[in-house]
Amino acid sequence: MKKVLLKVHKRKKIIGSETDENASNEESKEDENTSTEESNANEDTSNEQNETNETTSNEQNGQAENIYTLENYKKSKSIIEKRLIESGIQQYTIRLDEPSGSIVMEVPEDADRTILQNVFENGKVEIKIIETGEIIGDNSSISKVETGIDDTYANYFGSVVKFNMEFSNDAVKKFKEIKNNYVIPTDENGAQKENTIQIYIDGTSILSTEGMTETEFLDSAINGVMPLSIGGYTTDEKQLDEVLTVANCRKVLMENDSLPIEYSAQYANDIHSNISKLNIVIIFAIIAAVMFIYLVFKFKLKGILSELSIIGFGALLLLVLRYTKVQISIAAIVSMIGMLILQFIYLIKLLNNEKITSKVFTTKTIEFSKILIPAFIMSVTIAFANILEISGFGMVIFWGIILFEIFNNIITRAILTNVKNK
Repeated sequence: MKKVLLKVHKRKKIIGSETDENASNEESKEDENTSTEESNANEDTSNEQNETNETTSNEQNGQAENIYTLENYKKSKSIIEKRLIESGIQQYTIRLDEPSGSIVMEVPEDADRTILQNVFENGKVEIKIIETGEIIGDNSSISKVETGIDDTYANYFGSVVKFNMEFSNDAVKKFKEIKNNYVIPTDENGAQKENTIQIYIDGTSILSTEGMTETEFLDSAINGVMPLSIGGYTTDEKQLDEVLTVANCRKVLMENDSLPIEYSAQYANDIHSNISKLNIVIIFAIIAAVMFIYLVFKFKLKGILSELSIIGFGALLLLVLRYTKVQISIAAIVSMIGMLILQFIYLIKLLNNEKITSKVFTTKTIEFSKILIPAFIMSVTIAFANILEISGFGMVIFWGIILFEIFNNIITRAILTNVKNK
């Protein structure tokens, strides 16, 4: 599991201008060991809260605006959560510390770092006339962005990543008004010189360095759609995929509001994700040893075969979880241990019978199904929860019950009935 701590980047916002307040202090704090960030969260957040409680004061050309409010903290959390889902990160936990605005997130370990980092960006969109500094569009101006690979000229030049923006009705109306009133400026020599329009996300242009002329932009924008391409034509599929990933990141930012709060991110491994493969093997080895001693002591040869059944069941369960990419967390390990204990109890119930026949297996299957069916239904509900720990627990139970029924009615049945009847 990958943990990310988003700390409010303190900045005193002045109407008409912005000045850094304590950026250098925040930078130095981020270099500290983040493995203990949650244990120190209360101390850090209380210090931040003291700073954010400053009353507004007259300064320079305007009045300081307090943007560090609970409303903005909650709005930021909501926007980040929506971005996570739209970025394809379906399993996550996200918690807001209301006094400070800090956000702690946990996502799967294999979550793409580039995509994840994009979720934390401010995502402020500006459609700007460079010469005048006028901003004629923002996030609300864009209703939808379409991305994909255009193969129209694949046989000639290669493919290109398309990035088509659809504008809102209000934006289209505004662009039409600008076009109707637009007069191409003239330079000092009396020659006409077009204004240039750039589209920025957090100050970085998504167009070429030169941008677009105002006429070129408006002629397309008044139709409600701005067809663009990113990265140029290429036949390199890997390059296309990389550019498409960038385009999809921009899409998520442009289709959502910008964050009202600026955050700095710290990455740390949660204690749950520090569970190594060796530790997992040791845990299962200890459980297997205890079960082995009991089964051999009480059931002799049949106990040894039953222990092999437990080991086989556990190995197959781990294999299924590996290929279904279930996150191995504390909760997941607890549920795996629970499934092994269930298998252990099931085998003891079988071995207590003098003769293990198909009828005995059928009887025990029905007996255990009375417990497993409700547990299976519950696991399906939990498995699709957006809480990573609970979801992992549910997925282990889900696959464990399916494997329990299949494995015991085929493998265990074949082993124990043949041995018992000899």
